[in-house]
Amino acid sequence: MNKRNLLLLGFAVVIAAQLAVPAWMIIERELTLREGKVFKFKTRPVDPADAFRGRYVWLGLEPDKVKVPDANRWETDRPWHNGKAFAVLGTNAEGFVVVERLQREAPTGVCAVPVQVGWCDVKNGEVHIAWPGLDQFFMAEDKAPAADVAYVEHNRRGNRNGRTNQTERTCYVTIRVRGSCAVLENLYLDNQPVHEWLKQHPAGK
Repeated sequence: MNKRNLLLLGFAVVIAAQLAVPAWMIIERELTLREGKVFKFKTRPVDPADAFRGRYVWLGLEPDKVKVPDANRWETDRPWHNGKAFAVLGTNAEGFVVVERLQREAPTGVCAVPVQVGWCDVKNGEVHIAWPGLDQFFMAEDKAPAADVAYVEHNRRGNRNGRTNQTERTCYVTIRVRGSCAVLENLYLDNQPVHEWLKQHPAGK
């Protein structure tokens, strides 16, 4: 094999490797949507002034903080881990997600979602977390604004005066988890999938 053919072969291998990564991501996403365990996440209001909205609804997921036995260590180690951790998931009596524990490395045999570690409340032994990649629900551009307004309103109903009213908590999302891969599945308003809710409320009311 001459030099030119070797270069072409090497180039083909590089291209194939680059294409394999997004292809596997697509496959993993589809497998997770089909086979992943369903978890219901409570939602909370977000500040409209802080969110750029186009073809998605910006979500505030709960829990947004986790009790840990070693908050001091999380505060010290956070820069070294780039603020990344894994939230091992469970469910409470209401059927909503709870974070059973935080781990710095991906565990095996359990559902554990990658999260971003924020500031640590050492005094109260809590770590604040965010759910990157799970906080945007994409929709058709003509539907997203109405869904976004409805999402904010439904969350306000369940969070009046800073207190959560569980009887009015009818806005939530479902997320499918397979190992450490998590995919946002659907947004619910009044316990209905958002697309169905919009059909019944064409004016967004």
